[in-house]
This record gives sequence, structure tokens and C-alpha cells, in this order.
Amino acid sequence: MKIRSTPFEIGAAIAVTITSAALVIIGTRGPVEPPEVSEPVVETVVVEKTVQVPAERPRIDVVFVLDTTGSMTSLIEGAKRKIWSVANRLASGTPQPEIRIGLVAYRDIGDAYITQAHPLNGDIDAVYQQLSSLRAEGGGDTREHVNKALNDAIHGMQWSEGDNVLKLVFLVGDAAPHDDYSDVPTSAELAAHARDKGILLNTIRCGYDRETEESWKHIASLAGGQYTSIAQSGGMVEVATPFDGKLRDLNAELADTVMNYGSAADKSAGYRKLATRKAMAAPSAAAAASYSAKSGRLNKEDLVGALEAGAVTLDSLSEEELPDELRGISKDQRKAAVKKQRSARTRIQGEILELSRQRDAFISEKNTSDGAAGFDGEVVDMLREQASSIGVAY
Repeated sequence: MKIRSTPFEIGAAIAVTITSAALVIIGTRGPVEPPEVSEPVVETVVVEKTVQVPAERPRIDVVFVLDTTGSMTSLIEGAKRKIWSVANRLASGTPQPEIRIGLVAYRDIGDAYITQAHPLNGDIDAVYQQLSSLRAEGGGDTREHVNKALNDAIHGMQWSEGDNVLKLVFLVGDAAPHDDYSDVPTSAELAAHARDKGILLNTIRCGYDRETEESWKHIASLAGGQYTSIAQSGGMVEVATPFDGKLRDLNAELADTVMNYGSAADKSAGYRKLATRKAMAAPSAAAAASYSAKSGRLNKEDLVGALEAGAVTLDSLSEEELPDELRGISKDQRKAAVKKQRSARTRIQGEILELSRQRDAFISEKNTSDGAAGFDGEVVDMLREQASSIGVAY
């Protein structure tokens, strides 16, 4: 930034010069030499300002493509218990990434459905509800319509774009694809599509079927992903910790800070999510509490979070859209109520984060000593390696 002399300063300098000249004429005892007057000095001062541009958080999009035929009952039930644990691990990266999870359930032609696709979503409460609704039924032959599910995942999801994005698909099942069906591309073609779209396609075989092993390995290699194999049951072990009980209670307290807003349908959806949270078993509740505290997110119908994110203002909501507890009171009372909930949430999240650190350390030590390698463990192991491509460390 340049500092320039003002008109006032230049005028003052000229006045001094004129006054000095006048002394030569008016002086009473001979000529008086005028004092030297230097030219006005114009200084240039450069001030460097550093503008802090907020770095964009890395993003991780994950789609789980799950075989939901009858033989997958144990894995599906285990996945329901472990989805919060997986989300919690996803949110533990440094720097912390933004997480979205999508689901594609699949069976085969002739079953109750071929595929059920649930879009990528940052609201893990919603993902948990979607996963909880899945049932393992049907099947009976040795192959399933894997390709329809992969096509839904690769081409049907609204994937994030950009250089700072990791796009992952985890194909989980125990039967090879029907490459003889012609309604969608073959598994090899779909693997190439995934690679071209920058999607890492990982495969997790359940059980010991040799044909599935060969197919899963081929798909992963063509797409640049990884292959692994786990027990038919999914191999997921629930690790109980001394911190689960307190974290379960804090999870319920955290849910109580949510203020559901929006349409009647939005509010209803929010209340269902809160009821589901409070009904979780201790290990799942502990993982859910930990994820929410780390990510700073609760469900999308939460007004406290929406206000903090600048997504909405109190004045922009109609009386009907306001949370029930804010209706019929003054603006000042509404602001005070929101402030109270925000303060309570901050306190609860602090307690959760401290307990979560201890819980994570306990589980890490337990898994290391037991050598556990179930569905959730394999997902995290693959993620740990692949997330380094966008600078996220686990």
C-alpha cells in the first residue's frame, strides 16, 4: 500500500517557501538568507497482506454394493451393527474428510427386486435407516445380477467431482455375476467404466466360492481396486469397551439437542431418526456419538446445525417451519433457546470426543491382539491405503 502526501501537506510546504522568500525583502538589517527547504518527500510503504483462503476439505464418497440374497443374512445383520463404526473410522482421517455414503442392494431376476439404490448421503442417520430396512432373502442359484448393481453404483450415483475427491465402491457378495445377461454391460466393461470415471472398485468375497473369487479378483484388477476375502458371516466382531455405556448416554443427550425444522414431513423424518438413535445398542450408539462429535454433523433436519452452517436463518422460517419448541414465542426467546441448545451440544461433544479417543485406543489394541479382519476391518484397511491419494491419513 503506498502512502502519498496529501494536498494539505504539499500546501504547507509551499507556504514555508513563500514565507522564507518574504523575509529577504522585509528584513530590517540586510538581506537574510532563506533557509533551505527540501522538497516534500513522498514515501512508499509496501504492506503485504496475507489472505487466508479456506482450504477445501477432502471428500470421500463411498458406495456399498451388497448382495442381499438369503445366504448373506449374517453379513447384512453385521453391517447394520457396524455401519456407524465404519463411518466413525471414515471421519477419523487427517485432515478430516467430508463423508457421503450410498447403498445398492441387489439380488437377481425373479426375486422381490433386482436392485434397490439409495443415493450418496452425508446424513449417516438416514443411511443407517436405509441399511436397517434391508433383509437378506431370495436367491437360490449360484449367480446374481451383480452387473445391474454395479451399473447403478457407477452410473446412477451423483459422484462428487474435483481433484480432492476419493470415489470408492465396495462390492460385497458370495456369488459371481451373470455376464450372460444383456440388459447392462458385462462386469469387465463396468470395471473399465469405473476406472475411466476415477472410481476405485474394491471387491470383498464372502465365503469360499472359487468362481466368485476369480470374478472378484478380475473386476478389482481391471478397475484399479483391491480384492479381499472374508468369512461368509462377514467376520464382524463386536468389541465391547468400558466407555460404551457412558457414550450411549451421551449419544441420547446429543440427540436431545436436535431441533427439527422444515415441513411436517421433514420434522417427522427427524423425529424418527432421533428415536432410532436412542434405541441403539451400546456399541453402535458409542460409534454414532463419536462420529457425530468428530464430524460436527447430526441429521439434516437439525436447525442448530443449519444455523451454524449459514444454511438458514430464524427469520427466514415461517411459523409452521419452526421447531415445535420455538413456535408461539418471541424472537428473543427463540434466539435464547437455540443458544441454550448450541451450548449444551458443545459441552456434550467435548465429553464425547474425550471418551472416543480412549475408546478408539482400546479397540485398536484389542483388534491388534486378536488379529480381527472382518468386513469393517477390511474396508478400513483398503481405505487407509487409498485415501493417501488425496492426502488423508488414517
